Amino acid sequence: MKKINVAGMSSLIGGICLYSFHELSGFMGKSGNLNSYNKQTAVDAHQTLYSLLDEQNFDWIDSIPWGKLREGADYLVNMPLWLLLVIVGAFLLIVGGIFIKR
Repeated sequence: MKKINVAGMSSLIGGICLYSFHELSGFMGKSGNLNSYNKQTAVDAHQTLYSLLDEQNFDWIDSIPWGKLREGADYLVNMPLWLLLVIVGAFLLIVGGIFIKR
């Protein structure tokens, strides 16, 4: 197995585990009535790169001159970490599958 496939699988499994543990902790903290489980607050509680790292690390985003690129970088930084890991893992697996030599 190629290194890029191993990195893709690791990222994909890491993202799935992060999401699973977050949802499991959400269920453990709620009462027995699962109808009261508010999905919107659960999504807001996910970890992002912006919440994990220091705010000064992202000052470069404000200096991007093109508006659409700045909005994209801001969206990427505020995306839930588990989703970012799953997307990167899937991308690496696709790239590894395209460039495989037989």
